[in-house]
Parts: sequence; structure tokens; C-alpha cells
Amino acid sequence: MSPRGALCLLLVLASGLAALAQQQLREGMLRLQTSVENFRDEPNGRKLGTLVEGTEIEKIAQDGKWVRFRVEGWVWGPSLEGFVEEKPPAPTSAEAAPRQPLQDAVPRAKRLINESFGTFYGLNLDADLNVLRVRFRVGDIGAEKLARRQLAVQKQVWDLVRDEIAVAAVRVETNRADGSGAVGAEMAECKVEALKNLKADEIEKWRAATRFSRDGGKTWESEQ
Repeated sequence: MSPRGALCLLLVLASGLAALAQQQLREGMLRLQTSVENFRDEPNGRKLGTLVEGTEIEKIAQDGKWVRFRVEGWVWGPSLEGFVEEKPPAPTSAEAAPRQPLQDAVPRAKRLINESFGTFYGLNLDADLNVLRVRFRVGDIGAEKLARRQLAVQKQVWDLVRDEIAVAAVRVETNRADGSGAVGAEMAECKVEALKNLKADEIEKWRAATRFSRDGGKTWESEQ
């Protein structure tokens, strides 16, 4: 292996160290437990490079205390002499991948929620339930402010996607109003037919048209 190749291998090993250290050791694999160790072209042979602590290697042979190994990884192609980038052919209009529901709405919903309502956790369509699910985390804001955020998020996110999908209801999933618990502990689900006729400040009408769960969807109740 050339010095350039050895350097490239070292960079691959170093960049993957954090992920490899967290993985459970797989069958047929060994992991370096010292801080650093040289690797060579043969037992007591010429030094080719260095392995760092936590690097996982695949053993393919052994000679006494020497282990022959195989390492697989990735390196940035433009750093290699003789590299030529392979560009896939552009798809024709007939081959273009179909657009996925919510493809454009997710980044817009994320920005909306992060700027005004909490921390965005997800937006997805539950086809089995025919429900649009919006997930975000809140701090210690109290029950009344949480309810108003649930209504606002339902209306504003629905406005983002109403021309792209058809669902029966919009469900907001958050943690508890005091900031505790996992996202999904609190749920508020309002049917689209009711939601589209509500104004942003009609909190009581919204409560009457919405069903709530305080236990992650195990049981549901109406506010009124």
C-alpha cells in the first residue's frame, strides 16, 4: 500500500471511530483496546498505517500473536489520484420519481413550529387512521397555552397541506403542559370538517369539536 493509500485508510478509520465504538462487537470481529497501534504488511514487516482505539476490524487469518485483518470504509473521491466522478443519468420525465405526500410541507411545518410553538418532532400521514399527525415538544407553558397552541398548529399546518392530501382529521401530539413527559403523551384530534370552519381565537368551539388523550392515545375524552 502506498503512503497516500495508508493515509486515506487512516482517515477512514478515524472518522468512523465514534460510531464503531458504540456498536456491539459482531461475530468474527475484533476491536482495538489500546490507544494506538501500527498495522504492517506482514508480521514484523513494513508499517502501513495506524489504527486508533475503538477501531473494529474483521479477522481473516492469524499467525501466532499477529492478526491479519480486513477493513472496509469510504473515502472522499476527489482526494484520490486518478479519481473520476460517476454521474447517474438524469431521469426522463417518464422516469422521474413520484412526489411523496408532505414532501414540501415538512420543512415549512418545521420552520413554523420551531419559530412560534415549540420544537418540531415530525409531520406524517397515518393512512390507516386517515389522520395527519403533527408532533412537537413544549416547555412548561400550562394547560391553557398548550390548548391554544394545539389549535393554532392544527389550523396552520393544515393550511400548508390541504391541497396535497385528504384526511379526516388532524392530530397534534406533544408532551405534557408542564414540560414533562415524552412527545405523544398529550394528544388533541380535530376533524377537518370542523377545523376548517374555526377561527384561530375560537378556543371553546375548538374544544367542543376535539377529542383529547392524556395517556398517549390509550383512552380518549371530549373536553365538553
